[in-house]
Amino acid sequence: MGAVTTGRAGAAKAPADRVVVNPEGWAELSAAGRGIVLTHEVTHVATRAATTARTPLWLSEGFADWAAYRGGAVTAQQAAPALGRAVRGGQLPATLPGDAEFAFGGDPQALARAYEGAWLACRLIAAKWGDATLVRLYERAGREPLATALAETIGGDPPGLTLAWQASLRQELGAP
Repeated sequence: MGAVTTGRAGAAKAPADRVVVNPEGWAELSAAGRGIVLTHEVTHVATRAATTARTPLWLSEGFADWAAYRGGAVTAQQAAPALGRAVRGGQLPATLPGDAEFAFGGDPQALARAYEGAWLACRLIAAKWGDATLVRLYERAGREPLATALAETIGGDPPGLTLAWQASLRQELGAP
């Protein structure tokens, strides 16, 4: 792990949020990797006031990765190798990553698939409905049920988003 964000989620004012760099993990990253990790973690700091216990981790982590990869030339195949292997191996996820799938200390490949799937879900939302819609979804998901936030932003529901996400995984990751 190259870095981590510390602080309390859901605080209206979060003056103590900070990004802590793990020197050993940081040293293993390329310059591009460092930029991605730092942008990801700073995005958590920037969105802290909108993040609550109600915010699904797939949206929180996926949004931070979306911000980190945004504008770059990284393809889904390059940035989601673990999920790509699973999809090509016939293991298409049945649901968006659950909060428990983001726990450290378990299977590192499962954790990688959760982060990669979350990023691709947010990337899909931004591509299909626009960057501003993804931002509005993030803001609303911290205040109201996800189903309500989805209905009010993309005009859909969790099952519909999951089906669109699965189709995008097949399209972007299914072919070698």
